[in-house]
Amino acid sequence: MSPTTTDESAPGYRELLRPPGVPRLFAGSLIGRVSFGMMPVGVVLYVQQATDSFSVAGIAMAAYSIANVLTGPLRSWVSVRLGHSAALLALSLLSGAALLLLVPVGESGAPSWLLTVLLALAGCSVPPFGALMRVGWSRKLPEEWVSRAFGLDSVVEESTLIVGPLITAAAVALSGAGLAVLVSGAVCVLGGLLMASAAERGRLGAARDEKSGGGHIRQVAREMRWLLVVFVGVGFTLGAVEVVIPGFATETGHTSLSGGLFATLALGSAFAALVYGRRTWKASATRRLMVLSLLLAAGAALMATANGLALALPLLVLVGIAMGPAVMTAYLLADNLTVGAAAKTHGAILASVACNGGAGIGAAVAGVAVAGLGVSQAFLICGLVTSAATGLGVLLLRGGGAAERRGVRVPVSAAE
Repeated sequence: MSPTTTDESAPGYRELLRPPGVPRLFAGSLIGRVSFGMMPVGVVLYVQQATDSFSVAGIAMAAYSIANVLTGPLRSWVSVRLGHSAALLALSLLSGAALLLLVPVGESGAPSWLLTVLLALAGCSVPPFGALMRVGWSRKLPEEWVSRAFGLDSVVEESTLIVGPLITAAAVALSGAGLAVLVSGAVCVLGGLLMASAAERGRLGAARDEKSGGGHIRQVAREMRWLLVVFVGVGFTLGAVEVVIPGFATETGHTSLSGGLFATLALGSAFAALVYGRRTWKASATRRLMVLSLLLAAGAALMATANGLALALPLLVLVGIAMGPAVMTAYLLADNLTVGAAAKTHGAILASVACNGGAGIGAAVAGVAVAGLGVSQAFLICGLVTSAATGLGVLLLRGGGAAERRGVRVPVSAAE
């Protein structure tokens, strides 16, 4: 996987934001994704306070996460059927309203199951801010600029995962966890309204296929199945390290440095995505994803050998260097393997669902592994699962066409 020199003809980041509508898309996507960074910590703290039970808080968050993953294909169908603008408007209002209702319902002394239902509703209607931003860029920018745009998008995503918890911490310190939940819901609505004002309007799909939406999401999934499997493996490690890193910090006597370890990982990931997006690569996107996925697995497995910060910090940088470009390349492939607005929408959202689903599984497995086996074994499990998913992806890819193996576009009938 050898790069050429930096492409001097590539656009600056300001150029990526100049096409009509893109500034509002970008701003809305950024604001909306801050809500995602705020919500988990704020909700867990609030539900725990309202019910006096961490187990109820965990169940409520699990309901949100499971609903988010299971209804991903439905949100994709809605985004195609109604158009991006209407879907963003409806989903952000529904998800934001569920979060905004959580606080008054909790304050009223309602049963805990009602809080869980509200969070499941919020999870069912999570707006696809990132996925539709990437589709918007793909539709509005020259093809050779898309890689750099996706690199910028990866940095935005990493940044919101840092900024969101900081805003939550400030809100909790100012007025308690309830304020953090309310701000998260309001920010979700604000991001959706702003992004909807510039997103594509009207039902997507060609006139030749009036049944657009329901049928070809399955076809897109079949075309991308190898990619989705690999991305589940990448997501597994992403989710697992969020649980294992605090366990490592506690085990080594540096509990207070958990945030610093996360920051090291996030900064390495964001910096690598920026540099990666600025270069022209000779290897195909498919090969790059496989290499990056295996590098991520190796970095996670090597973390099992770290018995202190001196070794853990450079290894976390290695994990981050693989993580950012791996996620970015997977999203690029989801875009490259589909043709047309409808198919690209399905591809982008299905890729997000695969990553989020893998992350949820990884977090759950890591929690059990840390408690029952220890931190080192949990890191090893990350490496093994991600490597196995990559291997399975390679096997599935061998059954695909030559275009899929090169990572170039495969037309999906009735996509547009």
